[in-house]
Amino acid sequence: MNLAGLRFDRTAALIDGLVRLDNVTVVNVPGGKAAIQGLLSGAFDAADVPLVRYVFWKHNGEPLSAIPVFTDRLFQFQYIYTRPDTGDASLGDLRGRRVICAPSYFATPSFWHRALLKEECGIEAHEIEWHSPAPEADEKMRIPAGVKVTVSPASILGLERLLDGTADCLMTARTPMVPAGQQHRVRRVCVDAYERQREWFKLSGFFPILHVIAVRNDALAVRPGFGEELCRAYDEAKAYNYRRLQDERMTSLPFMRGYLDDAVASCGDDPWPYGLERNRAELERFLGYACEQGLTSSRLGVEALFDERAVRYRFEARMTPGCITGTADGGWAPTSVWPE
Repeated sequence: MNLAGLRFDRTAALIDGLVRLDNVTVVNVPGGKAAIQGLLSGAFDAADVPLVRYVFWKHNGEPLSAIPVFTDRLFQFQYIYTRPDTGDASLGDLRGRRVICAPSYFATPSFWHRALLKEECGIEAHEIEWHSPAPEADEKMRIPAGVKVTVSPASILGLERLLDGTADCLMTARTPMVPAGQQHRVRRVCVDAYERQREWFKLSGFFPILHVIAVRNDALAVRPGFGEELCRAYDEAKAYNYRRLQDERMTSLPFMRGYLDDAVASCGDDPWPYGLERNRAELERFLGYACEQGLTSSRLGVEALFDERAVRYRFEARMTPGCITGTADGGWAPTSVWPE
């Protein structure tokens, strides 16, 4: 089997070979496009793909099943930018405005941004004049009737269109690097973004999912336990990373200990949750959004997304505060050194 994986800190142990899968070649792909093309062509038997794309495929009958491993997530408040001269001081001010949705309208971060506008301010998609740096990667995806999207070519983060006045607001998925001398022209719409997203998480319990692991059904037919094996491997890779993070000297952030303790206090001992039941409510909401936003013509059920055997896997990775160290020679150990 061949697995196309993206390298995050929580998947690195699998990508780098510290966690192994028998008779599986793990390929570190540079981004979602390569994984998508390889999965659909059959070059890959499983791949790390955007959740929006996977739900769209599933709705349209592609022979794929997912495992409940969500490798990429992102809170949205902090990635909504404007210029001071627009006067946009809150999300509610964006009704009727020109907004860049980067990298595209049906990209998963853009999907969550529209959901945020609807939930926080009651702003519907047709009340925004959307601009996209690129057309939809899948030509089968259709922009809903009444929604206007203009392709305004730019880099993947779309900052150029905010700076040149094409748009009044930028909704993106990373922190763009603002050119020297231009920093004063870019600011967040939500000046209290960090506090807002913490409160949103406290109320909803959702840590917005961006990616999922999809598996070809023909691979599952040949190797029925493949989904469970993938769950185990991703679970072990995440556990390895949780342990490594707890040695704050391994990370180049001066206040890492405080951040780690705060993350566990706020999010619990598994702040990056896998598994269907831990994510059921968020997935239900996501599938409702998919129908509302025109991605699907009917609402899918959560169970329909996943391989039945993989759903039964019990994920065990937990982030226990405190560093696990090695021996007196200063080495670092991936497992406990306490005697059994």
